Amino acid sequence: MNLSETLDQIQEQIRSQSSCPSGWTQSGTRCFLFINSDRDWITAERHCIELGGNLASFHDYNQLVFLRNLVYSATRSYRNTWVGGTDAVKDGVWFWSDGSKYDYNNWYRGEPNNAGGPENCMEINFGGISTNDERCTSSRPYICSRKR
Repeated sequence: MNLSETLDQIQEQIRSQSSCPSGWTQSGTRCFLFINSDRDWITAERHCIELGGNLASFHDYNQLVFLRNLVYSATRSYRNTWVGGTDAVKDGVWFWSDGSKYDYNNWYRGEPNNAGGPENCMEINFGGISTNDERCTSSRPYICSRKR
C-alpha cells in the first residue's frame, strides 16, 4: 500500500466517524431519525436501541425547535411525537432514556399533570408547541437519537 492509499483510507475513516448513517439528520454531535410510524413509548424506545441509540433527548430550546422541525419536515404538521423523557420509575422524577442529564423543562401550561391516570412518557408538539406527559401505551411517531 502506498502513502496515497493510506491517506485515502484515513480520510474515509474520518468521514465515516463524523457523519450520520443514511436517512439520519445531524445536529451537533448527535444524529436523529424521525420515524413516522405510530408505536407505544416502550416499543419506540426498543426500536431506537436496535438502531444504536435511544429516544431523543433535548437540553435547550434550540434542540427542541430542531426536533419539532424534524417532525414538520417529514409530515408538514407538528404531530405529537415521542421523545425519551419518562418518569415511570418514580412519578414526578423525570429522566432521559439515553442517560443524559435531565436539565430542561418546557412543559405545556399545567403539565405534567397525569390527567385521567398515570402519564409517564413525554411527547413533544402538544398543543402544537410544547411538551406533555402522556400515557406510555398511546401510539405516536417517534424520534431516535444516537451519537455520530
